Amino acid sequence: MKLNVAIVGSNFGLRGYLPVIDKIKKLNLRVICSRNIKKLSDEISLKNVILEENWKKVFKNNIDLIILAVPPEIQEKILLYNVKFKKKIFFEKPISTNFYTSEKIINIYKKKKIKSEINLTYLNHDLFKELKLLIKKELLGKILNYKINWSVNSYDFWHGIKSWKTDEKKGGGLKNIFLTHILSYCEFLFGEYTIEKKKIKKSTNFIKGYKTDFFLNFIGSNRIKGTIRLYLKKLGFQNHEIIINFEKGCVKLFTKSQDWTKDFVLEISKKKKKQTIKTMKKSIFRDGRCLQIKNGIESFLKSKSSKNLYYCLNAEKKINLIH
Repeated sequence: MKLNVAIVGSNFGLRGYLPVIDKIKKLNLRVICSRNIKKLSDEISLKNVILEENWKKVFKNNIDLIILAVPPEIQEKILLYNVKFKKKIFFEKPISTNFYTSEKIINIYKKKKIKSEINLTYLNHDLFKELKLLIKKELLGKILNYKINWSVNSYDFWHGIKSWKTDEKKGGGLKNIFLTHILSYCEFLFGEYTIEKKKIKKSTNFIKGYKTDFFLNFIGSNRIKGTIRLYLKKLGFQNHEIIINFEKGCVKLFTKSQDWTKDFVLEISKKKKKQTIKTMKKSIFRDGRCLQIKNGIESFLKSKSSKNLYYCLNAEKKINLIH
């Protein structure tokens, strides 16, 4: 039996989620909701799909699964509104505009047993999952240390656009949009950890006070140490690399791309042996993130638990302490 689906949000909702729903046979798109739906109605022509402007009306339709692709301040309202309806819901990070609201929402959902999951791109990425298996099986022995470097773009920052994406209080900024990814996959890969040291640089132009550089030192419960550098760069390729030193070799997971998830390479170097290189399989989607969304939704529909929620919540808890 197919599940009736509603997408709330017309930007990433249409670019990221719409192509995925079309590829999952178990899903049947019934509603697309956006405050700009009147403008989009001329561009969207889907049979048997209701175009809705008010997200509250989505709950009045025969909907089994709601997918959110909206700013955090709207997302938190919808998540709390869903408490009385208990619809299955799949949404974006950060969970809300601040950690305490996020914690409140997750606790309520757990108590009410509302099936929900969050889209954490890298936790649904095939090569990240393969790396986790390599670590778990200790194929190269134990981890000695690790280093993460990620340079990212921000169109809004470089153009001086004051939107939710550049406002930390609204769930934006490098800290909420990008660092959440890193802190989540660090726990996913390496287990629990604490931040020992931090250094932050802020912008003095474009958008004054915007955090442009993060330097963090980690230590895990197993005493493994790691470093992170996340920084803003001008428009162009994004460089993202994870380097892990093991007892018996080294692993490098990296990409240089304008897309967050395309063209990743997993490079495994064993001592006295040739390198083993694995690349991410080609995506059937234009946007690389769609493949991870597909993996995430299919896993969500099969699974009884929602592990990604807690990886994200733990990341938001640590982010709340970074000023």
